[in-house]
Amino acid sequence: MAEIRSGFYLKPSPTGSVYYLQMKDLLGQFSLSAMEKVDCTKKMEKNILCKGDLLFAGKGGAYLCKVFNVDVKALPSTTLFIIRIKSDVVSPDYLCWYLNHPVIMAEVKASQVGTGTLLVHKPTLERLKIAVPEMEQQRKIVDISNLQKREMEILQTLGEKRLQLTNQILMNELNNNRYGE
Repeated sequence: MAEIRSGFYLKPSPTGSVYYLQMKDLLGQFSLSAMEKVDCTKKMEKNILCKGDLLFAGKGGAYLCKVFNVDVKALPSTTLFIIRIKSDVVSPDYLCWYLNHPVIMAEVKASQVGTGTLLVHKPTLERLKIAVPEMEQQRKIVDISNLQKREMEILQTLGEKRLQLTNQILMNELNNNRYGE
């Protein structure tokens, strides 16, 4: 269904022609201005990321997966696995959702190794059993997941605005009553 490759250890280069994706880049949006560049050899060209590739963070405790949807030349660092889908029975967004699901993350974490920096070995990902429903159901799952994320963002913003409003009302009340004068 998919091919899994490891990322590369490369040194940043001021004359680099390819972006170098690292774990920190997955934690937010892909910000090209914040990314380092590296030189790419002919041998590495087959590993340049394509739209729809999945990036799985396999080192540290914060395992996560993201779909690469940026139209730039980029290579992943050694902290990332490239998951390139080779079948049309699964969508990148669905597979990403599946790999980020808490049940699957628990399964991955149960297989992690190391004492200092925990890591996931490539065979752990290769052995995962993936539930693959019909494409329409995959789309619905991804849509619902996206709506859940949006709801959480709205609720967080609402909570922050409520806190600001309450604090302003309380401060106005203090100023209007001039306690302690």
